Amino acid sequence: MNILRLQILVLLDRLKKVTAVAEELGVKQPTVSFHMKKLEEEWGTPLFEMKTGKVLLTEAGRLLCHYAAGIDQLYREAEARFAVLEQTGKHQFVIGCTDCAAAILFDDDWYARVTEAVEVQIKLVTGSSSELLAKLRDGTVDLIVNGGLLTPLTQNDSVPLLEEMLNERPLAIYMAESHPLAKSAAIPSYRLAALPFVKLEDSELEEALLDWESHEKVNLTLTLSTDRIQHSLSAVRSGSLVAILPALKSSQLPKGIVQIPLTGAQKPYPLTAIWRSDYWNPALLQRLSGLMKELLAK
Repeated sequence: MNILRLQILVLLDRLKKVTAVAEELGVKQPTVSFHMKKLEEEWGTPLFEMKTGKVLLTEAGRLLCHYAAGIDQLYREAEARFAVLEQTGKHQFVIGCTDCAAAILFDDDWYARVTEAVEVQIKLVTGSSSELLAKLRDGTVDLIVNGGLLTPLTQNDSVPLLEEMLNERPLAIYMAESHPLAKSAAIPSYRLAALPFVKLEDSELEEALLDWESHEKVNLTLTLSTDRIQHSLSAVRSGSLVAILPALKSSQLPKGIVQIPLTGAQKPYPLTAIWRSDYWNPALLQRLSGLMKELLAK
């Protein structure tokens, strides 16, 4: 099997022209034509056809392209991982987190503990739950941490995903130290509903807040929304705005902000680790998820 030939097949399916594929790969046009011919000889059937100046794949070509695309993706992933190994002497482990989960999970203590526990280079990326699940499926992320469990639809993936509950966090109210209600031990839901509210765009948190509003029979007064927890807390620190977020450790609270427990019936915010069942080093996954559970339990 020749990886270059499979890459040419995948590129022809996308670009439709031999010249464009040659430019993409940095080779001459006759080189691409040569490998196209060899690919057809290797598989014993026509894979390409010319129509109106474009190279199209035959039915057999489309079938082979389906598998070639997966092989090409795995090869590129392996190239990237081995490049890191060559540069650093360590394997790279990529953790994807929603912004909210990252704020809860990662602090100075976590970084110190993880470097002691595992001999890998950790890379952190953030995104929405749907973006991170897509990266997990294509192999660019090894493990994700978000605020919810897998849906039944996700469990139908060709490669099953595994999950483990790491921790559950109660929701809390965040406001500036200068806010008139900052010294309150608790704030009734009807008073909270009258305050200007900054919303964090996190699907799991939004679901929990909708459930709380329904139970308390109130509606929060939305003034601002953002997809970054840091921006939410910065807006809160400005003075009049309040936010409802998962509870943070006191050491994680920015200066000038207080945290007050949210009253009323509420669903806790679940932190869940999710990974592919075919990951090549399950022992490493178990060590890291165990470390996360230990640190979150403190």
